[in-house]
Parts: sequence; structure tokens; C-alpha cells
Amino acid sequence: MLKALAASGLMGCPACAVVASAASGTDADWSYEGDTGPGRWGRLDPSFAACGTGRRQSPVDLAPGTAVAPGRLDLSWRAFPLEVENTGHTIQANAAPGSSMVLEGRRFELAQFHFHHPAEHTVGGSRHAMEVHFVHRAAEGDLGVVGAFLSEGTANPVVAALWEDLPAPGGRRAGAGLVDPAGLLPARRAYFHYEGSLTTPPCSEIVSWVVMMDPVAVSRGQIDAFARIYPSNARPVQPLNGRPVRRFL
Repeated sequence: MLKALAASGLMGCPACAVVASAASGTDADWSYEGDTGPGRWGRLDPSFAACGTGRRQSPVDLAPGTAVAPGRLDLSWRAFPLEVENTGHTIQANAAPGSSMVLEGRRFELAQFHFHHPAEHTVGGSRHAMEVHFVHRAAEGDLGVVGAFLSEGTANPVVAALWEDLPAPGGRRAGAGLVDPAGLLPARRAYFHYEGSLTTPPCSEIVSWVVMMDPVAVSRGQIDAFARIYPSNARPVQPLNGRPVRRFL
């Protein structure tokens, strides 16, 4: 999950990717296929070792958990000026200060959100068309990431604003309007929760994951537009290794 946070000066993801090289202090190349693909990440650089040897890796299959309880998630997001970046691994929107979440009593600040095609997490073995990750950082430096599945349906206005005039890899575009990240969340705030890792190098096991149960609709055209740029930027599902996956309604 990492390069994505690199641009914002934060350690992190694209909980996904791209802060990876910045956080690890390496310029090692990685990708989603071939000799630098997920199966080899752990051998590309010593700082990526957790990708191959970690026991709390992400994404995972979110089979129904063992407990059902009221959720302890409070999202306080606000609209912020549009800034879209093509990191070379995903499309990312960089957040202005002021949006946060409180998860089980801990506060995390929203840094950015970005997209994966197809979805990285699965539910009972089934996979959605896409997944968006909202990457938050705590004062202690660890991350809280909210994931939401995107499935084919009606066009999403937040995605429409982001997809307009997408920059080339390494480029960034600032828009005139505001983007409201809440437009990519389902109305029902039921979610899965587990402890895991970044889903890209260096695969650091520093992430508290929240994955919404209900998907959000995006159009087939919006899915296809992303897929033309990133046909597959999803890490394969990783073993749970005994970790609990809890459900909160």
C-alpha cells in the first residue's frame, strides 16, 4: 500500500501501495506480474522481507467472523480540494487535513484513498469488481485502513470527478472543485475488522483493517476506464494464520 502515501509525506500504503519505497528507503522495483510480482516481493529487497515471511499479511478472505457486535467506528470526513495522482501502481486522491476516524477509541487521520482492480479482499471466496482503500495514520505511526467494495451498477459521482482527465503515471492533477470521500461508502456501516498489513511492499504488519460489508455502485464504464490503466493491481489473498475476523453491525 505504499507509494501512495509517499507523496503526502506519510508512511503507508496503497494499504495498499506505494509509500513502499519511501517508507523502506529503497528504490527496488515491484509490480503485479512477472519477476517483480507478488510471489517475489519478499526477495526483491531486504526491507520487503515481510511480504514473504510475515504471518499477518493482507488481503485475506473475509469469511463470516466468529462474533457479531455493535461497531466502534466513527468516521469524521469532510470534503477537500480535488488532487488526483497516478502513482504508477494506482489512482490516488490526496486528502487535505481535517478528516479522521476513531476506531475502538484510537484516532487516525485520513491521508489518501486509492483503488484496486479487481478487489483485493474476498468474501467467502467471492471477489468484487474493485476496492477503494481509505488510508489513515495514527500519531504512533501505524495505519487504519477502511476498505469499500465497488460493484457494477449506476455511475458514482466521486469516481466521475476523479476519473476526469486522469494524469499519466507519476503525474498529478488539481481540480477546481471539492471531493467528498463519503460518496464512496455504503449507507449501512456494517464492517469486517482484522489486524493485517500493507498490501504492497514493504508489506509492514501495521494495519488495522476495516472492510465494509456492503458494496458501492460504480458504472461498467468507470470500471473499464480504470482497468485500461491498471488491468490488475490486486495482491493475491494471504493466509489468515489463525487471526480472527470480527463482524460489526
